This record gives sequence, C-alpha cells and structure tokens, in this order.
Amino acid sequence: MTWLEKGLLSEEKNDELLRTLANVTDGKIFVEVEKARLTRMMADKLEAEGKIEEAANHLLEVAVEAFGAMERREKTEYILNQMRLVLMKKDFVRTQIISKKINPKLLDAEDFQDLKLQYYEYLIQYWLHEGKYLDVSKSYLAIYKTKLTQEDESRWKPALRAYALYLALSPYDNEQSDMMHRLDTIEVKKLEKMPEVKQLVKTFLKKEIAPWPLADEAELLQNEAFTDSPHAGGAERWTLLRKRITQHNIKVISEYYDQIRTKRLCELLRLSDTEAEQELSELVCSKFVHAKIDRPAGTVKFGQKQTYTDRLNEWSGSITKMLDLVEDTCHLIQKEQMVHAARSKIKT
Repeated sequence: MTWLEKGLLSEEKNDELLRTLANVTDGKIFVEVEKARLTRMMADKLEAEGKIEEAANHLLEVAVEAFGAMERREKTEYILNQMRLVLMKKDFVRTQIISKKINPKLLDAEDFQDLKLQYYEYLIQYWLHEGKYLDVSKSYLAIYKTKLTQEDESRWKPALRAYALYLALSPYDNEQSDMMHRLDTIEVKKLEKMPEVKQLVKTFLKKEIAPWPLADEAELLQNEAFTDSPHAGGAERWTLLRKRITQHNIKVISEYYDQIRTKRLCELLRLSDTEAEQELSELVCSKFVHAKIDRPAGTVKFGQKQTYTDRLNEWSGSITKMLDLVEDTCHLIQKEQMVHAARSKIKT
C-alpha cells in the first residue's frame, strides 16, 4: 500500500489502479482494512481537488469502528478524519454521531495524547456551533489536563484561560457553580499568572454586584474567546458575558432584597426599565430566580410564593423551635435554683 502513496505511477494510472483495487476489495471481509485505506486515499485526493462533500461521503461509507483487524490508533485517526471532513462541510449533526464512536477513556492512553487534543478541538467547534458553552469549557478542561499540555506553559495557559472564560459564559446551574469553585481553589496558583481571568472568576463567585464595564475589559477583549480567530462570534460572546454579569447581579440582589423598587433595580443593574424587566423576565421563565413584577406599584418582589402546606410547615417549625427554647430556659432556671439551694446549705 505504501508504494501507492509514494506516487510512483502517473496520476492517471494511479487513479485507475485505485478504482480497480477498490472494486476488487469491495465486500470482502478479509481485506476490509485494505479497503478502508484505499477509501482514505481516494478521499484525500478528492479533498485536494476541493471536493470536500464527495471526500466526506466517500470516507463515511467505511464503518471502521466495527473493524477488529485494524489497530486502535489507525482506527481512531480514521474516525477523526471523518469528523474533520464533516465539520468542513458544516454537517454538525453527523459530527456528533461520529464523535460517539470514540471512547474518551481510550484517549487517556500515553500514545493517544496527540489524538486526544485533536478530538477535543473538533468537539469545541461542534459545541460552539450549538451554543453550549459549558460543554466547550469541559472540552478545554480535557485539553488542559492532557499530559502534553501540562508539560508546556505555552499550551496550558491558553487552555486554562479558555476553560475559565467559557465557564463564565455558561448559564448558571449547580454544575457550573461547582466547576467555578473548583477552578478557583485547585488552579489558584496558575490563575495568578492571568490576573484578568482570576478577577473575572472572583467576580462570579462573590456575592457582590459586579460593575460594568469590567475593570480588566481591555485585557479580556484580547483573549481568543472574544475575537473571531480561531472561532467566529467573538462580539456575540462579549455581549453574552455582559448578560451573564447582569444575571449574576440579579441573583445577588434577590438574595439581599425581599422587595425592591424598579427604579432602584435599574440603578443597581445600570440598565433601562425595559432592559431590566426583560432580563428579569428571562430569569424567572428559566427558574433562575423567583420574582413578581408589579408594574403599577413600580416594585419587584423576590421569593417563591408560599403554598398553604409551606405556611403550615413553617408555623409548625416555629412552634417546635419556641417549645425547645422554653424547655432550655426551664432547664437553666432549674439549674440556677439547684446551685442557689446548694450555696445556701453551705452557708448554714
């Protein structure tokens, strides 16, 4: 097979021989690996001619994941090549299907580290298209934890920075909050080398209203996450960061206020009436916070409306707490009386 790749024959004869060999090996299980290699060579030729869709279709005809005779590394490289071609033709649905053919645990092997980086780079492109920034951050975390990345500062620094920034762009939930806290505690020393990223992480962890624009805005805008290279959509991601800051601020306000005037809420968020109401409505619909807007009164009431069962449970809890306090007080009074009686006996 190697002499075909070296191109010892003329291009016309090489193409004719490839087609002939492909026809001869078609449907024969005992030469399925050779058939797959021939298909890859034909796909490479089509790609070189600029026929991306044809090359992808050719390569997708081969189900290498079912081949037992092919080595693991060659099989993984083949599947990664399929992922690359379908991404080039913007077939993101098929990209996800193909990505499931690779077991991520297999990529943790020592001799698969370079393929692991390649695999997660393709996944990042897919998740960015889907707008799932938490999965993007997980992919960057996997790249960051790779041995090849850890050994080179020029590699782990961009990976850690991207992991933190895309985590900040992710919608708030328990998993995102847990990952943010772990990032702040485990990678604290490395974050010190990136002060603007460290400050952004601290901003989301503190229960304080974050200002906008951010203090390190100029430095943050220079990061790849907020530029169109290597991934398009940097301006949209910067707009989304502002939205996440606003959501963080609303959550902080909801923890400190039971009720607040709409005018004061707009002052704290630095938004107009319409913008503040729109942001709050989105958060209420997504059950991020519980709030009720009273437009005529110009107030916002935070907190979930209590049901009759909740009120009864709260009353029952309060009664139990009161009885416990009464019991503790009786014990203390009895103790003082016993101490006083003992002292009186000693004096007499």
